Amino acid sequence: MSRRRWAHLALGLLGLLGIAWAVVFGAHPQITCHDAVLQPGGVCVNANTGKTHTYEEQVAAAQAARPVVGTLGLLVVAFASYLWVADSTSDETDGG
Repeated sequence: MSRRRWAHLALGLLGLLGIAWAVVFGAHPQITCHDAVLQPGGVCVNANTGKTHTYEEQVAAAQAARPVVGTLGLLVVAFASYLWVADSTSDETDGG
């Protein structure tokens, strides 16, 4: 298998990783504040700016990212598949 085919495969696997994160890991995010797990009702204060973020705001932000990451992962898988098929087709027409 050529280096290009390996690159297409790696790109497809990265897309699958994005989809897996959106479906599995993004469903129940672990919200942290300064390396400590934040519990429901908790508040985190940014040491540099003094801005506060609640647990609920952080969960909402993580949930909003899920469809974006999943869609991007799907697009990356589709693009990698296209590259794989195009490379296979060019190999067949080149006689290789």
